[in-house]
Amino acid sequence: MEDLASAAGLGVSQFARRFKARVGCPPHRYLVRLRVEQAARLLRAGSMPIAQVAAACGFSHQEHLTRVIRAQLGTTPAVLRREG
Repeated sequence: MEDLASAAGLGVSQFARRFKARVGCPPHRYLVRLRVEQAARLLRAGSMPIAQVAAACGFSHQEHLTRVIRAQLGTTPAVLRREG
C-alpha cells in the first residue's frame, strides 16, 4: 500500500479512500479478488496441484486458498477443478 500511495503522490489513508471511491472496494479486497480469479482460472484450466496454485497466486498455503475461495465463490478449489 505504501508503494502504491507513494507512486500516486498520496498518503496511505488518502490513497485507500480514493481507491475505494473509484473502484468500489478497498485495495486489499480488490487484490484478493484478482488473486481468486487467477486461481480459479488455473484450477479450471490445468492440472497444477492445488498447493502450487495457492503459492502461484500469493496465498500462504492450500488451506488459505480454500478458505478464501469458499468465502468468495461459495465452493472449493477441488470443485472448481472438477467443473473444469
